Amino acid sequence: MAARNVRHKPPKADKAKLSAVGTGTRARNGRAERYRPLPTGTHGLDPELVKRDQRERLQKAMIELIGEKGYPGVRIVDLAKLAHVSQPTFYSLYTDKEDLFLSTYDEVAERAARAVVAAYVADGTPETRMVAAMRAFGELAAAEPDTTSLLVLGAFGAGGSALERRKRAVGALERSMYASRDGAPTDEPTDLTIKFVVGGIREVTATRLRSGHAGELPALAGDLARWAACYRRRLPVGLEAAPASRSAAVSVPIASERARRAEGRLPSGRSDLPRQVIVKSQRERIVDATAAIVAEKGLAALTIPEIARRANVSHQTFYDIYASKHEAFLGAQKVGLHQALRVAVDAYEAQGADWPRAVAAGARALIEYLASEPAHAHLTLVDTFAACPEAIEIRNAGVHAFAAYLRPGYELGSDDVPVPAVAAEAVAGGIWEIFHHYIENDCITELVSTVPQVTYFALLPFLGPVAAAEVARQSLAELDSA
Repeated sequence: MAARNVRHKPPKADKAKLSAVGTGTRARNGRAERYRPLPTGTHGLDPELVKRDQRERLQKAMIELIGEKGYPGVRIVDLAKLAHVSQPTFYSLYTDKEDLFLSTYDEVAERAARAVVAAYVADGTPETRMVAAMRAFGELAAAEPDTTSLLVLGAFGAGGSALERRKRAVGALERSMYASRDGAPTDEPTDLTIKFVVGGIREVTATRLRSGHAGELPALAGDLARWAACYRRRLPVGLEAAPASRSAAVSVPIASERARRAEGRLPSGRSDLPRQVIVKSQRERIVDATAAIVAEKGLAALTIPEIARRANVSHQTFYDIYASKHEAFLGAQKVGLHQALRVAVDAYEAQGADWPRAVAAGARALIEYLASEPAHAHLTLVDTFAACPEAIEIRNAGVHAFAAYLRPGYELGSDDVPVPAVAAEAVAGGIWEIFHHYIENDCITELVSTVPQVTYFALLPFLGPVAAAEVARQSLAELDSA
């Protein structure tokens, strides 16, 4: 009998291996296509075209490797290898890794801004234009999550230059939107609506990117647009804030009760005080020293000897409390957020069942606390973005904790005009962006002037403009009489 050609089915384990091999092959082929260089040798191509192609491949490689390893783990040799350029070619195009990163960030920011602004200024009603802008940004995030993550989350360890680029990129986008909204851009607006809305959109986007759900963002465009459209009208008269201009920052912040307590020094040598009291004092001094150093000199200048010197503790005492300067940074961040949440919640709960007044009281207490803790405020709201993924997670947990106190507002919305589902997290993100703006510009004492406007922003999606403005004006009157 002639042998039959029998097609044997591979075992399941072998199937999995074959599938993995196929997936890996497809991934390698896709990567090879993304980084395919122009022809080498004598090709007659314009040298500038060749350089532009090399820059684009290096920028793509930077984005991909940051997503895989984080900025500190990216090496020039890896960038050159992935982008199919030589290291001498790399150095002919960029000074160093940071130069490439900043160039990449600028390109990403400009491309995103072009897409959003083009949709925003197109023909149509303000509502349809806003939906189009939100969808354009959502589609970009869904198609290029690593690229968009670089824009809205930054790159940990990239240093102060990355924070400055973020500031410039956000400022350029806001000026474009101000020009479309008001007819003329302004560098130091007292109406913070655009900054607030951009911050809210960033928060919603960043949350989906971090959780791996960027694909949800295009479908959220309508909800985000409805939320943003709540703020389309001009700010009510009398709720303007002081500009975040360094020339305006003249007053000295009053230290918080916690900061004044931590300034006290326990007597040296033996002490009859309980051990937990001594350790608590040492811990507070360490976190205050950490915050002060980072605020004054930047995260890169943070060292254990400097922390120990400022905190008036020995190196051994430092290591008894924190394993590293990284842990001390996270400890300082947790202290700042915990205290901020505590004072805000205490003020909120003191108003009982009057939710709008509770939100106003909590906002004022929070802002006044931040103004009384400038170093901790800077560490928590500005330096976090250049620190590490753990710092961002702590920051996000804090923002979500504040957003939880906005959720009772959903019950106040009408069936005819339901409150957008993203309102609470977007409002929290928008308020955080305003805080970031004033603190980054060394105008923390002027932050108190934002209390009425922040109150109005927080309540508007839930109460409507008239009722929100009424509560905000009450908070303004109380601020003036204080």
